[in-house]
Amino acid sequence: WREQNRELLTTRKCPQAGDYRVIGADLEQRPVLYMCMRNQLLPLGQCVDFMVVAMLRAIDNMPAGVETATHIWDLHGMMIRLNWNPAPLVAILKMAEGYFAERMHQVIIVDMPRMAAFLKDAVWPLVPEKTKEKVKFMTADEVQAHMGQHCPTDVTGRIRGTMQQNRDSSVSLEERKRSWMCVDRHGELAPAFV
Repeated sequence: WREQNRELLTTRKCPQAGDYRVIGADLEQRPVLYMCMRNQLLPLGQCVDFMVVAMLRAIDNMPAGVETATHIWDLHGMMIRLNWNPAPLVAILKMAEGYFAERMHQVIIVDMPRMAAFLKDAVWPLVPEKTKEKVKFMTADEVQAHMGQHCPTDVTGRIRGTMQQNRDSSVSLEERKRSWMCVDRHGELAPAFV
């Protein structure tokens, strides 16, 4: 995998596929990444490189002694037409367990719609048991409470505010894009995508 993706790993240049970004760190200083499917811009097969770059940024943010990150995959607003093929999801999981082996603390899947159950059913048997143990399915309220127990107040507020904005039908994609912030390797908030 590393050989096939050498250019991506060195340049970190790829099309913006959504809002996957490091949104903060938990109380153990593990990076917390967040994405919402309402903000997905490309078909899932074209999102893999974008997800790799987000994971590399999370690794950049890890202080000494921290090896893992928490991923929040908010499925609110998921567009089936962009996600009907489970093959890219399998590729993402293989990449996560291969190149990024042991880098996942948790993957929290939020508000999985019924219509996405076919993706879970297609992929779940291929997911290693060790990875399955790290995956949690939660509602928006549950993830906000969960992160409230595991993150500083400012990070919890950022997650809550982002999730609320993504659920507000009066906020356009362009308005949401302007608000997308990430935490850089120095712990500073910065525009996520320039």
